Amino acid sequence: MLAYKCEREGTYFAAVRPHGTTKKCACCGVETDKPLWVREHSCPACDFEADRDANAALNVLSRGLSKVGVGHAESAPAETALPASTRTVDAKRVVEPGSPALSERASGR
Repeated sequence: MLAYKCEREGTYFAAVRPHGTTKKCACCGVETDKPLWVREHSCPACDFEADRDANAALNVLSRGLSKVGVGHAESAPAETALPASTRTVDAKRVVEPGSPALSERASGR
């Protein structure tokens, strides 16, 4: 039914195996064994923390995007005006590559 609805609406559908998505870090890919009762994902390798289900959803999304031919970019998708160690960034401070704001910043306006 979902595949039919996606086709009807002109969007993509990709079935992915959810196996291991709650144990694999959505940020760096390191797998961490944890019992089912542990509801938070905390990566020992990159310090990424998220709800276990949210981490799994990010992994499912990544697998789905890979199936339809959309992969991760080699360079960072956005530049922030804050240090990399900052965990949260206000959306107003994010500059996308190719945007007029990035051109203005580069030219010193």
